[in-house]
This record gives sequence, C-alpha cells and structure tokens, in this order.
Amino acid sequence: DSEAAVLERLEGASLPLSAVEAADVGRLVHRGWYDAVRKIVQRSHAGTEEEAVWVTSQVRQAVQAEKNSLDDLIRVLDRNYGKAAEVSPASQWAQNSTHVFLAVKFAQRWNAPGALEVGNQTVSITSCCFNFTAFGEHSMIRRRYHLSWELFQPLVVEASSWSWAAAGRMTVIFAKAKPAHWPRLMSGPTAAPKNLGIWHDMQDKWTSDLEKLAPLTSTVGAKKGKAAGKSAAASPDTKKATAKSRRAKAAEKDGEEAEKDDALDREVELVADCPKASYSGTTVAELCGKVWPKVVEDPRVQDRRWLVELYSSQGDGDAESMKRLMPVWRRLADTFPAMVPGGRVGSLDCGLEGELCRKLGVSMEKLPQVRRFVGGGAGDVWTGDLMASLEDFAAFGGSGDRSEL
Repeated sequence: DSEAAVLERLEGASLPLSAVEAADVGRLVHRGWYDAVRKIVQRSHAGTEEEAVWVTSQVRQAVQAEKNSLDDLIRVLDRNYGKAAEVSPASQWAQNSTHVFLAVKFAQRWNAPGALEVGNQTVSITSCCFNFTAFGEHSMIRRRYHLSWELFQPLVVEASSWSWAAAGRMTVIFAKAKPAHWPRLMSGPTAAPKNLGIWHDMQDKWTSDLEKLAPLTSTVGAKKGKAAGKSAAASPDTKKATAKSRRAKAAEKDGEEAEKDDALDREVELVADCPKASYSGTTVAELCGKVWPKVVEDPRVQDRRWLVELYSSQGDGDAESMKRLMPVWRRLADTFPAMVPGGRVGSLDCGLEGELCRKLGVSMEKLPQVRRFVGGGAGDVWTGDLMASLEDFAAFGGSGDRSEL
C-alpha cells in the first residue's frame, strides 16, 4: 500500500474507522504517513466520543514510541555509543584469621545505583591475585566491570570461591595460605582503589578472632606477626581497646556514608524478596505487599521518592496501554534517580497484590496507573497522558505539592 491508497480508502466507506487497529496507527506513524494519520483523527472527530478518545490515545502512543526510537538514533551520534565503559566496581572487604571476605557491587560507588545483572564473566583466583571481568548495562550504557588485584599474602586457590549475591552484587571468599591479620587487602600500600571500603558488618563478627593476631607489617612478615601475636595475647585489654578505637574512628569518618549504604542495601534486600514478574532483569523495582510498609510507606533511604506503575498481569485493565508503557517505564527507571535526588521507579502487580491495591483505592479496570509516593498514604495519582515524556514523569516525581503537571 501507498499513503495515497490508504487516504483513498479512508475517504470512502471501504475502510470503517472501527477496522483501524492500534498496530495500523503505529505503522502509519513509523512510515511517516502523517496525512493518513490526520485523516483518521479527522474522522474520529466526526464520530462518537468513544472513537475520538481511542484514536487520540493510539496516536499519542505511536508518536511517543517513534520519538523514543529517534532519541536512540541521536545517541548513536556519540562515537562511544554501544562501547563498553570501563568501571572499577565498588567493593568492601573484611577478614578473619583464615579467610578474606569481599563484596563487590556493579557500580562506581557503593551507594550509587548500578547494573542489576552482568554476563560474560571471567573470574580468576590464583595464589597471588584476583582478576574479574564482566559486562552489564546501566542507564542505557554498556559497561565493562574489571578488577585486577595482587593480594597482600598468598592464597589457597582450591579453598577460595565466589558466588552471585543480591541483585547487582557478588561475594568472594579468599582462603589465606597462613593464619594472619592482614593490615590491608592489596600487596602495595598505595594499590587500593578509592572505592574499596571496609565491610563493617562482616568485620565486626570476627573482631575476637583477629585479636589473637597482630597485623602483619609486610608481605613476608608472617613470623614477626606470630611473635607479636603471642606478645599481644598477654594483654587482651589493650588489643580490645585498640580495636575499639579503630572501629570508632572508622565509624566517625564513614558514618554518614555507611548509614546511606546500609539503608540502600537493606532496600535492595527487601525488594529482592518480592516475586519477579514483568520487569525482571531491569532496574524497575518490583514491589509487593510484604515489603511495602518498609520500602514505600516508611523508607529507610533518606528522601526516597517513588514513582510506581500499578498494573495487572491477570487481564485486568487496558492491556495495550500496559504494553506500551513498559519500555517507557524501563527507561525512566534508568534516568529518574539521576534526575531527582532520592528518586526510584517501581512497579506493583495488582493482579497478584490485590489486597494492597484495594487498600490504596486502586480501580482494577482503570489500570495501568502511575502514582508518586513520598512517605505514607495512597500516593498522588498521575492524571496526564501515560505516554508522556520521561522529563514529564520525572518532573511529576520530583514535585511534592501537586498531583499532575
């Protein structure tokens, strides 16, 4: 068909407006046959109110989808688009006398959002070193996460291991070749990256174990360390006081950041307990009733602002609108945290969480729906177009005194 042929059919009675489907409108917009789209709009104005509303919705959705595609085309102009950006992921470590524990988060900073999933990973643990490489995507940018460290003392490779942890994290356990209290993780005193911190919760579990050994002073100082350990064992009160002072200084220095990190970690853990549904594998937080009070109503994360899509996977509401909103919502989840401090994007499947949605006063036949939550309550309802721009949604999520733009 040509645009002229479509216009001819629309001019006559051979193509009733009821025969025009959403996919047809999308194809016309995609092909740039705007005169044909205008003709459909004109005919809807002359028809029933129901036809006019339906056509308006479909044209808006088709135009927004095309705009998203063109935005991606603009991004291609960046010569680095599609290339993997190099990232040294944030890490925290702790130890006891026989093992080193390492937590890695696929983000530049520990308290920043990052990739939820990575793939094509390469992990190498040798007697001296740890090397890790994996690829993931965050904020629509492909990233290469890489660590290459020479550790303070030799390891037992066969007794060392690694595993995936919560979303966007991994855990590594290094077995020390000899019992010792390492003063640092890296071989060189200046080799540690700035985003390597102490895993305080894990370290506190092993305080009494490490008190038996004095920190080594060099990579070949194991014997001196053991001798010092014997001497230190005769004055446990001194060792306890030193350890307590060290922890107090670390807590004073990193207290505020650690508190933020703990809150974010706890939120990630809570959300991970919710069933995975339509947004699995994306940065959209899939919420559920059992974590709603702690994550949305009374969040631990300071200044948390939620934009939540309420939808149904069980056939309730407008399925076509839900389908159209999904790619927009995925994009918003990547950009909203950077646009609005404390912002995060979530989803709630009312088909599975009916009790919570009834409590929020949600009408199932009016799904999908977008709400802003800042603290408790039923939230503020977005009353604009569901195919609005990311900027419009972000402006709504960042405001606190109005329910629509």
